[in-house]
Amino acid sequence: MDGSVMNGASPVHIEDMTRVVLSQLEREAPELSGDTIKKCLELLANTASHLSEVANARVPFCALPIDILNQIMEAITDPLELSKEDADFRFEPFWLSAARNSDMLVPITRTCRYLRKVALSNPLLWKTLTTHSTPSIPFSQLQRLCDGVPLTLVVAPSKDFTNILDAFYPSHAHHVRELHFTEIGHRHINYVRSLMQHSTPALTSYAFCGRTGDISKWPTHELPLPLTSAALLRDLYIRDVPLLPSIALPHLTHLALSKIEMRGLHTAVANVLSLCPNLEALVLAQLFQIDSATPDPQPLHMKKLRRLTLYGMTQTSLQYYLTLLPRGSPQSATQLLSSFETASVLPNGTFENTTRIAFTYARPATPSFSRPHHTELTMTTPDRVVHVVQELMNRSPLSGLQYALGGWYEGLSVHSARLSQVREVWFTNMCRANAEESQVVHSIVALLPALETLVITEEYAGNVHPVSPNLSLCPSAHDPSFQSRRLKNLRIACGLSSRSDPTHSYVLYALLFADMLAQLKTGAYDYLEHLVVLAVRQLVISEADLAQLREHFSTVKAEYVDVLPGMPVPACCNEPRAGIKWTGALW
Repeated sequence: MDGSVMNGASPVHIEDMTRVVLSQLEREAPELSGDTIKKCLELLANTASHLSEVANARVPFCALPIDILNQIMEAITDPLELSKEDADFRFEPFWLSAARNSDMLVPITRTCRYLRKVALSNPLLWKTLTTHSTPSIPFSQLQRLCDGVPLTLVVAPSKDFTNILDAFYPSHAHHVRELHFTEIGHRHINYVRSLMQHSTPALTSYAFCGRTGDISKWPTHELPLPLTSAALLRDLYIRDVPLLPSIALPHLTHLALSKIEMRGLHTAVANVLSLCPNLEALVLAQLFQIDSATPDPQPLHMKKLRRLTLYGMTQTSLQYYLTLLPRGSPQSATQLLSSFETASVLPNGTFENTTRIAFTYARPATPSFSRPHHTELTMTTPDRVVHVVQELMNRSPLSGLQYALGGWYEGLSVHSARLSQVREVWFTNMCRANAEESQVVHSIVALLPALETLVITEEYAGNVHPVSPNLSLCPSAHDPSFQSRRLKNLRIACGLSSRSDPTHSYVLYALLFADMLAQLKTGAYDYLEHLVVLAVRQLVISEADLAQLREHFSTVKAEYVDVLPGMPVPACCNEPRAGIKWTGALW
């Protein structure tokens, strides 16, 4: 059929002709040669691709400017640590990483030639390379796609990972901006060292994670570092390997050491810190020193250190690092996250000039014996913050054992004389504490002579318990030890916990004040003059209840909020380099 006839053919006629040709091809296929079948398949594939391209070109999406399409494709890829489901691949960067799962873009490249061209012409979409598994696009092709752009390289042992790196790394090391080694064992260390001879002048983030195994099999405890890495290196993360850097890292600002086990570890860590004078954030987590003898440290005065986190330390280790790293920065935040007693090891100077204190009781979203509750203490001065977390094991179904909060709070009470400048105290979910624990908290709060404001924030399971705030956490004026004569202001914030009915956002609950009104009638809280009630919008505040409350307060205000408030903390608590898997903070 000539072109003029084809041009004048109706769409229905074209469809009929296509069916006839395809039916004939199906009938004759058994008699066709292999070459003929191959040519027919190629012709059909090209025709289908062309038709898809014509159809997609008529969709507004493909008419978008290329820069907008690139932004959309960038948003499609997930962070690599959240998108890999392979149990053998463990990529958990501590600090913020640019690693993305570019495999998620492969289906787009198969929709039509135009979108494939757009995706493959932007090298920044393919800048994350991993050696663990065979990607949807061969590594050699990815290497060409991302040529000349800053690279994020994740090295994990696999069958061919050495061959991949031998062909790629020598020519591209100078473009690597992030280098992450994961699941590295002692048998890989010599090969990794051979890679370090290549210069990486653009390297800013480096992670070395592995599996310690038998510590005696590691030929050295010196961390392999690329040549010229000290020039720009800003972030360093070491986990599960008995390795530490031995060279000066003058520009390093963020350091995290986790689950390291070796002899003389604490002294070795102190030496590492002395080589990093410009650290701003330091995290030391679960460091285990095999030998017990550790000399008293010579204090390091790190003037730029803003955020210090010590996690899972023994009392001895805590005391060592708190002595090693005295407060030096005018703006600093210190965190002690531990399952051991911590109140007794806090230096006395920790409590001086404290103006705000927050007591918090937190439970996991899905409680279990292996996921403990924890209690938190946060203390702020005009320029410093100390945040202490004490883990509390849940009740065991076997032994019934439960660690109480009382002993921990009693350790704090010995410092109450140093809290003479505290003007504001926050309680968050502390109504869950038992009578003994509440009594200890009372003894601390009642001895605060400068206290002016008390804030009680509580989340209720509205479908299980009445939403009924009370004054059980407020000190009683009938207590002979009561010294908080300036305490006049009370703020009560009420919300609904995640343990409420999943449909609680569509259900309204009454905010009941019967218990609170009964307590006010005892006269034990006559010192309170001003009340502010904050409630999420699913809670209903009765005007009649407010009228009764006004009989006991000079002023009563009620407000609805979307989010319950938290105690304000200085800007130094915010970590801009916090990663997804571990933020390094529980503020």
